Amino acid sequence: MTIIDDAIEMEERARSYYAESREKVSDPSGKKILELLATEEERHAQILAGMRTGDYGKLGSSSLVSEVKGLVEGAVNQGNNAISSDASLRGILQQAMEIEQATKKFYEEKGKTAADPEEVELFFHLATQELEHYLLVSSLAEYFDRPREWVESAEFGLRPEY
Repeated sequence: MTIIDDAIEMEERARSYYAESREKVSDPSGKKILELLATEEERHAQILAGMRTGDYGKLGSSSLVSEVKGLVEGAVNQGNNAISSDASLRGILQQAMEIEQATKKFYEEKGKTAADPEEVELFFHLATQELEHYLLVSSLAEYFDRPREWVESAEFGLRPEY
């Protein structure tokens, strides 16, 4: 098994986790967030699959953060007091944080050892995107019950205590 195969397998596991978790959540907003995450991981797997034939493709920028931000802002504007009414989403997000962190670490390690400069660039780009996923998911978990504060946070990250 090659590094690319390992990376595709990791992305597929993440995609499967999000897709299966989507079926466990009853709330439409929660389902949509998990669908967006699954789609993003599938996109990564497709790019990695192209590497097998020497097609390094372009990751481009992700619209994941802006789409999730729109969902949260919609919840706030509708007067909802939570991102999702489904309490099981919080536990799913906790597990997602671990997945995203492990995937980021994998890409960082492989980027340091890859011989091909295009592989190095792609692995570090994927590591950056996985970090963005981690920050997004961790902020969703942190602000699960406080969407107004999440929307007000410029970086969608942890806010210092005053």
